Amino acid sequence: MATYNGESYLAEQIESILRQTETRWKLIIQDDCSTDRTAAVAQEFAGQYPEKIRLIRRDSPSGSAKNNFFSMLSLADTPYCMTCDQDDVWLPEKIALTLEKMRELESACGADTPLLVHTDLKVVDSRLNELSGSLLYIQDLSAKRDALHQLIVQNIVTGCTMMVNQALLARFVPIPEAQNCIMHDWWLAILAAAFGKIGFVETPTILYRQHGSNQVGAKNAHSLSYNWARFRDRAGARTVLRDTYRQAGEFLKVYRAKLDTQQVRLLDAYSGVPLYPKWKRVWVLLRYRLFKKGFKRKLAQILFV
Repeated sequence: MATYNGESYLAEQIESILRQTETRWKLIIQDDCSTDRTAAVAQEFAGQYPEKIRLIRRDSPSGSAKNNFFSMLSLADTPYCMTCDQDDVWLPEKIALTLEKMRELESACGADTPLLVHTDLKVVDSRLNELSGSLLYIQDLSAKRDALHQLIVQNIVTGCTMMVNQALLARFVPIPEAQNCIMHDWWLAILAAAFGKIGFVETPTILYRQHGSNQVGAKNAHSLSYNWARFRDRAGARTVLRDTYRQAGEFLKVYRAKLDTQQVRLLDAYSGVPLYPKWKRVWVLLRYRLFKKGFKRKLAQILFV
């Protein structure tokens, strides 16, 4: 769990983990130099459950939740690792359902295969009143879009639902230029798509709390006002696309020697899009099927690429 100034909801999140039906877990909390009582709240739980909960206080701020999570991956020495936000609520069967799917994948693919499992979420407000029974529905996403050419343009994995195995963590290496990586969950999803397999549990396992301090929130992709605002914000649309080009280029730089020829061509073509004339940019999207889900998103890609 990566924490920063999360005192308002942290106790509720930890208590939901303590209520899990699967009890074989350990929680490592790394606080990113919070200026509120976050570390004190975490320490209270660590003191009460020393065999289950450990608190690490960073000496200097990492600068983001992404960097905080990445710095913690080397601490995971168990067969499986889950990433946890500070402000959600885990439903009681979360670990059990995710672990069941992970073991199903390991039986089919082998424990040496890098694997990632994620689940759907219920979207709730700050008081846990339900806003949507499915994050994937409200964001118009499909868990079936888990191939490498799909994931480098659009993420479908929400980090707070994610479990990865040691085979995937063994593939992870420090990212030379982390600013080129959009988020930790997206990067690990691309890693799993490139070298292993991604599994999905349809049952929501988390109450995904929406409040004013969310770093990443749930947007209603079915809303006309949301889509119109996105269409009008052309500079923002181009920035989002540019971030995906840089992330693809960074992934290629880090893993080029381990990727197959087809993967190298794909990542090289997509990361190079900003260098091409307009006609070639569109051609690359068509040639490698580098489109997001939905007609409106595809149209926006062609317009703003």
